[in-house]
Amino acid sequence: MPNYFNFTKIAPDPPNDPLVNVATQLNANWDELDAKLGPYVNGTTVTPTEAGQEYFDASNRYAVWDGAVKRVPDDIDAAWSAWNNMPIFSLRAPRSGFAFKWRNNSLLRMVELTGGIQVDASASAWTQGTNFTLNADTSGAIPASMAPIGGLMVTQCATALTAGTILVASGRVTVDKPAGNTFVRVRGQYLGGPGGGNFMQLEGVWWWY
Repeated sequence: MPNYFNFTKIAPDPPNDPLVNVATQLNANWDELDAKLGPYVNGTTVTPTEAGQEYFDASNRYAVWDGAVKRVPDDIDAAWSAWNNMPIFSLRAPRSGFAFKWRNNSLLRMVELTGGIQVDASASAWTQGTNFTLNADTSGAIPASMAPIGGLMVTQCATALTAGTILVASGRVTVDKPAGNTFVRVRGQYLGGPGGGNFMQLEGVWWWY
């Protein structure tokens, strides 16, 4: 075994290659590795000395030293805005107990919707295959700067049909920003069976901007 693990020399033997300096080339390097990796193993804190150095700070948080100050990971959850009431397009109405709202995350550059929409306050039947604008292009709607990447987003949405002989429902939501609009437009297309009392539910509708 010593023939295979002889750390005192660099093959081939001298004079073609010098002896390894055990103190400076082995021990010193291991000491440096131990100093750099030690905090990740035993949880001790270190004082950073180099820009880009990764370490755990005194609060045991992962941090990176930029040469002047430490940077800790951004709190993605804290970047979500409050839920904003969405102005509703004329004749459309919110489903009782499910206000139409939106919020965004500035770090993720993501918008998501919530709430339910009926075709009108009486929950009349949707016209199958027709796109219905859901939000009004007014103050309080999603700003144009948050339009979907690529200009268009289409996704399935949950729907329900509570009356009629065919209780089958489906739907989809289209998000875009038409020319001339000052806010993002949200449209719904009902694909289910006929009948009144139906609605579209917007949880799970989101996009990147």
